[in-house]
Amino acid sequence: MTTQPQPNASRPIFRLAFYAVAIGLAFLHVFITFRGIQSAAGMEQAQVAREIARGHGLQTKVVRPNALARLNAAQKEVVPGQMPEITTSPLQPFLWSPLFKALERHFPFEPTRNGGIYLMDRAIACMGVTYFLLTLLWTHGAARRLFDDSIAAVAVAALILCEPLWKLSVSGSPVALMLPLFALTVRVYAIAQIRIQEGLSATLPMIAIGLLASLMLLTHWMAVWMVVGLVLALAQGLPSYRRGALWVAGLPFLTLILWCLWLAQQSGDILGGAKTLFQAHLLTQEPNILQREFSIVTQPVYADDLLRKVAWNLTNQLTELYAYLGHSVPALAFFAALMHRFRRPEVVRTMQGIGLVFLFNAVGMGFLGLPEKNQDDNALYMVLVPAMAIGGSAMLAVLWARLQISAGYFWQRFGFAVIALVISAMPMIASLPGDLKMGLTMRNRIYPHWPPYVPSQVPVLARLIEPNEIIFTDAPWFLSWYADIPCAWIPVKRTDFTAMQEQFKKQNITVAGFVVTPISAKMNYLQDAFTGPYSEWADLIFRGPLLAFDKGFQPYPEFPYKVAMPLMATSIGAKENLSYQMTFYSDRVRNPKERAQAQ
Repeated sequence: MTTQPQPNASRPIFRLAFYAVAIGLAFLHVFITFRGIQSAAGMEQAQVAREIARGHGLQTKVVRPNALARLNAAQKEVVPGQMPEITTSPLQPFLWSPLFKALERHFPFEPTRNGGIYLMDRAIACMGVTYFLLTLLWTHGAARRLFDDSIAAVAVAALILCEPLWKLSVSGSPVALMLPLFALTVRVYAIAQIRIQEGLSATLPMIAIGLLASLMLLTHWMAVWMVVGLVLALAQGLPSYRRGALWVAGLPFLTLILWCLWLAQQSGDILGGAKTLFQAHLLTQEPNILQREFSIVTQPVYADDLLRKVAWNLTNQLTELYAYLGHSVPALAFFAALMHRFRRPEVVRTMQGIGLVFLFNAVGMGFLGLPEKNQDDNALYMVLVPAMAIGGSAMLAVLWARLQISAGYFWQRFGFAVIALVISAMPMIASLPGDLKMGLTMRNRIYPHWPPYVPSQVPVLARLIEPNEIIFTDAPWFLSWYADIPCAWIPVKRTDFTAMQEQFKKQNITVAGFVVTPISAKMNYLQDAFTGPYSEWADLIFRGPLLAFDKGFQPYPEFPYKVAMPLMATSIGAKENLSYQMTFYSDRVRNPKERAQAQ
């Protein structure tokens, strides 16, 4: 039996200073440099949370063509604006809903009165930094149990100085909620390893890990890959206690069954609208394209294309791994820690377990692909950074000690930490001073995440359309959240738009028009507009920007939505007209009503 060594003498004053810095940075990122949430998944879950707070249950105002087709196939009568949410994971909306209920009177977004930052966005950011502060707390606890106070301090300092983690925390992304869940999982996992090494029972820690794994599944569909890695890590790392893996596998499996049964009841399919996410694992198309298909026909799988896709995705992701890990040097050093045999067996097993979770997470990312790279809402590499920073910090300390630097005590002991933290803090050094200056100068009028989002420009849409109208757009999550109106995602094919329009007419719902943002105009080459995901809508993509040159890029003759109303326009020259970068195309000239009607 190996006795756990006691941690170094704790220095409460230093620990208090660490958390004071963390709370100070949290304040800066929420109240000074905050520019609004920027995660598409976060905006969509936010409008679901708002519906829950209103007492409407798990309901959405975002109409995904594939989800609508799935509900039609199950003969479910649904009304746009009141559709059951069958695509996104439910945990984060349910966690947000009590806070939203308390702030219900602030639901209307009035930028002319309150500035360009939506108060509910700031509430979401407060929740996000709270998640991150809990991540720091639990990561520190895990590091102290596995190593000592010095390693714990370096690991937590690396996280505090990691600007990408702060940006993730205030983005609204469900990945931000994954951070504390996995950090607590690692801490409980370390407790289980230590108890087993000491000959004690680890049943309660195993049950806790199973419950945390269940919560991760309800937070993000892609967490299934991490849970599989976690189960195998326990089976491999605890050969004398493999029944513990049954708890970790059984509880998430039961949770998944219950959630899938609810989805089957609502949509007729056990995966609901999320089925497209798993289909995209085996196809060369992105999930967003599959979700814009007004059809549930399954496409064939080609093995050679699949292998080529996975190899290319993994190559790109490994090439940019440093960015995916938040530019954290200790997290990157974790891979060296996997090749080092630490003195305590439980530490070695914990590092190997984290490595297995990373491996399966990478496999999942390879199958799915991350078109938005480290900004993608499906990129879960960042979730592993706190756990990896623990092992990486310890490995850097070992390597530094072997160099036998002849210098003062501090440099001999903590020189590795200084170098690692300075390099890890480079993104913060580069961006935070400028953001701080802009935030202090402009305050609530700070620039938004443009392109593609300008939240202050879309609430007017609620005053331009009638209660029985719906808008098609390339960013339905954006409009539904800030304008609080029902929106449909522009389908891949124009014929699908006609079919959806006819279905809406039978429900006495008319299409008010189209809103086109820079999302559909994002491309590497001009020809992508005619071959990419919005290839059948090139007339809408080009028309707004070309108005600056008095060039009419005319829509199809039978297309009735020809009146262009600018939501965001920019000047591109002294002798040119304004270029419409975000445009509302309607069938007639519309004048804003006095106030928005409830949708």
